[in-house]
Amino acid sequence: MNQMCHRITLEINKNNITYLPTLKINKMGKSFASVVLVVFALCISSALARNSKYGPSVLRSSDYNKINGSALDKFFVQGKVYCDPCQFEFESRLSKSLSGVKVILECRKADGENTTFSVEGTTDANGFYALNVLGDHEDEICAVRTELNSHKHCNVPMKTSDSDRIVLTKHDGVSSSLRFVNPLGFKTQKINGECAKVYKELELDTLDN
Repeated sequence: MNQMCHRITLEINKNNITYLPTLKINKMGKSFASVVLVVFALCISSALARNSKYGPSVLRSSDYNKINGSALDKFFVQGKVYCDPCQFEFESRLSKSLSGVKVILECRKADGENTTFSVEGTTDANGFYALNVLGDHEDEICAVRTELNSHKHCNVPMKTSDSDRIVLTKHDGVSSSLRFVNPLGFKTQKINGECAKVYKELELDTLDN
């Protein structure tokens, strides 16, 4: 039986069971055949047990209870940073992209000030940035804000567009992992001379009256 088990084990460890012993029922009858089949089954069980000991690990259903389901989620946050030469605090045709600006995304509990998640990024040559966020933050307040940039001609923080809140959960009816932040920006210290034309084009003068 040991030799038979040894041969069976070798074949099973190759992950390809190609050896099956031929069972010939002699005059001893069906009882002998039944015994042989039982021994054969025990050999296979033993071989499979030894093989699984050194094989690749398998995540059992019970293991999922040890993993926080929200931690398996991932979000991709995208946005842009621009320069407002007209001090409109919104984009116009005179707005320019700002590269190399540091942005920070932070999440915190609604009833506290402690940060629960934080990630940083920098805008590219076109003023765009992309941030990877891990975890579901349904019960948290998340926002993206800008840091002071190195553009001396446009480094005045905006009052209304220096940060923006963002929802980072899939329990809000949005299944997509891609989330967009409203454009963030800085202002120039002096208003560009071309802004008067844009002011009239947008009919902003009528809004002030």
